[in-house]
Amino acid sequence: MAKLAKFGQRVLVATPGFLIKLTSRGADAVTKAQPHVSKFWANAKVEMAPPGPGDIPAIRKGILDMKDSLLQGKFLDGTVKETAAKGLVAAEIAFWFFVGEIIGRKSLIGYKV
Repeated sequence: MAKLAKFGQRVLVATPGFLIKLTSRGADAVTKAQPHVSKFWANAKVEMAPPGPGDIPAIRKGILDMKDSLLQGKFLDGTVKETAAKGLVAAEIAFWFFVGEIIGRKSLIGYKV
């Protein structure tokens, strides 16, 4: 019983110092993270914005270039790094497609036929 009381007393004595240290480190973390967060939001506004009417010609050109690359076999000339990056993008698109299907069905199980 004396050990438990001694432990409780040590916890009570150490708690204010621990809380002060914790809050000061939390404030430091917020200060250090602020430039990264502001840069993230600046990039997110640009990258996640829907395409506007001025972007349509560039999108069309990109699709036509992709078609030509597939027909002429230019995609085989890419480096391993480029191919891996494109494969990961394709996997991400497929993943989000299937997640959207699950959300739309509101079930993990397929459609009732």
